[in-house]
Amino acid sequence: MADLLYLEDSFCRSFEAHVEASRHGEAGCEVSLDRTCFYPAGGGQPADRGTLGGLSVLDVREEGGQVWHLLPELPAGTVLRGEVDWARRFDHMQQHSGQHVLSAVALQQLGAQTLSFHLGAELVTVDLDVAGMAPAAAQALEDECNRLVMDNIPLRSYFVAPEEVPRLNLRKPPTKGERTRIVEIAGVDLSPCGGTHVGATGQIGTIKVRRVERYKGGSRVEFLCGWRALRDYQWKHLAIGALARDLSVADREAEAAVRRALAAEREARHEAEQLRGALVGYEAAALRAAAPRAGGVAIVARAIAGQSAAQVKQLAATLVAEPATVALLAATGAAVRLTFMRSAGVELDMRALLREVTERFGGGGGGRPESAEGGGLPPEQVAEALAWAEGELRVRLS
Repeated sequence: MADLLYLEDSFCRSFEAHVEASRHGEAGCEVSLDRTCFYPAGGGQPADRGTLGGLSVLDVREEGGQVWHLLPELPAGTVLRGEVDWARRFDHMQQHSGQHVLSAVALQQLGAQTLSFHLGAELVTVDLDVAGMAPAAAQALEDECNRLVMDNIPLRSYFVAPEEVPRLNLRKPPTKGERTRIVEIAGVDLSPCGGTHVGATGQIGTIKVRRVERYKGGSRVEFLCGWRALRDYQWKHLAIGALARDLSVADREAEAAVRRALAAEREARHEAEQLRGALVGYEAAALRAAAPRAGGVAIVARAIAGQSAAQVKQLAATLVAEPATVALLAATGAAVRLTFMRSAGVELDMRALLREVTERFGGGGGGRPESAEGGGLPPEQVAEALAWAEGELRVRLS
């Protein structure tokens, strides 16, 4: 068993050790040392990074009591100096210690047990066994967590023998083993844990609850601590400040101003849709009036620029809402989009016609006998393709 320096001192960031074993793998070379302060992934906390013998430590994992350090190549020598990426380690210490505080307060205020903990590269979450959490409860949870941070309560870790565990009022049961490592926040939390932690709650920094959502019958709490919470505040502060300037309001008024702007935008969009519907109706009536007829059916064959495929489809639907009408339309934007439609009662197969057009001129598509859509037609072929389709319909309707 290696001497796990991080268990005795989470602030250990450099050390020297002897190589005890090495092996080659697909991802690189792994070495096992007689002592290490690199934390291997486990308990919801990611592994440390840094350098070992001047080589980048790509991953650290525990296997059968040995800690293996993944390196890009086998290091030179048998005595190696290790340097932990301190910014990453301290970030993990802040988040993990913050989780202990949050879990303890959730148990005290809500009677909620922590089911799992995840420390990601950007977000940190705990899953609680309480179904739902009101905003006021989340606020109270956050406030109490930060009160404990400001009290700067010491954290300490120590090992106890299995026979000592029953007399301890632990927040969660320990895993079985020869010894159990306890992390204690005096008067707040007593929990079995093998992770790295700060020396006092003040080093956690601000604990910010970002989101609470229902998850698998319980609640998932997303939170940030310390530097992560500060960075989150900083970008939001800049964003709100920019919005407030653009809207010519004070920063505290930005939310209300944005909501007013969104309501006005929704109203304007609704009015625009109504006007668009009226305009499409006029456009469809004009196109249908000018359309040639065959067998009593108006055939509107047009390439339309400056409108989206959805708008052209709306125009086609408006056209065929009138009886005895066929719409052969092409939206000629960045990509050609064909829409073939017919009125109810017109005995023509639009899907078959579209297939004939695309087989002859390029592209593809599909649909139903009354309505079909396609794309991929070369732009230079659009006019000829529509003229050919119109001619085919004339013959079939005569």
